[in-house]
Amino acid sequence: MKNILVIEDDPDIGNLIRKSLDSSHYTTVIQSTGEEGLKHYKVSHPDLIILDLSLPDLDGMDVCRSIRKTDESTPIFILSARTEEIDRIMGLELGADDYITKPFSVRELKTRVDVFFRRWDKKIGIKPNIGSGGEIIRGALKIDPIRRRVTLNENIINISRKEFDILQLLASSPGKVFSREMILESVWGVEWDGFERMIDSHIKRIRSKLEKNSAQPEWIETIWGIGYRFSDNYDNIIIPD
Repeated sequence: MKNILVIEDDPDIGNLIRKSLDSSHYTTVIQSTGEEGLKHYKVSHPDLIILDLSLPDLDGMDVCRSIRKTDESTPIFILSARTEEIDRIMGLELGADDYITKPFSVRELKTRVDVFFRRWDKKIGIKPNIGSGGEIIRGALKIDPIRRRVTLNENIINISRKEFDILQLLASSPGKVFSREMILESVWGVEWDGFERMIDSHIKRIRSKLEKNSAQPEWIETIWGIGYRFSDNYDNIIIPD
């Protein structure tokens, strides 16, 4: 049973979310302030966090930023009345996995949660055409799909789950151009109705961790007007099981 932490100060919205998620056999805990939400997160280590941005004490962006300082893996769904594109992009750049605007459909929220866990548990998505447990090696860059670990020059790169999925997708087919729509469909699934600008935000974050000079990327190239591709300057070396 998955444990979900909802940080939401509106008791009516919180109760609606809890009732909907509990009916799907999730265990849901509601916290009404950012401070209480962070305290509960540190103790309970939830499987997913649903985070409102307009909290009475802390801004939800600060809560997200605080979690992402030490935790790149716990999924965070932002729930907010802020509909401006800049707010969405900022949330995604901070490491949120989804951004849902108010007013919202509780049924849609539950569906997004169900789809997320279904894809995560079943490992759905495009994966390299290699044996289970094999590493993708591109020059000094190593991608381990089982441990979900990325190393560059033998140094472990702190990378979020979605960043890993995007990097793995691109690196599995060097030289192939992936449009933003293709990346969205492969990593988030066709059920996710996100917008393409979020891909640019994730690529920017990946580059900040891998590239010596993001203005002249060595690993992930921009194909203007289309999308991105992984450089084909490196041989594909696979370490089998």
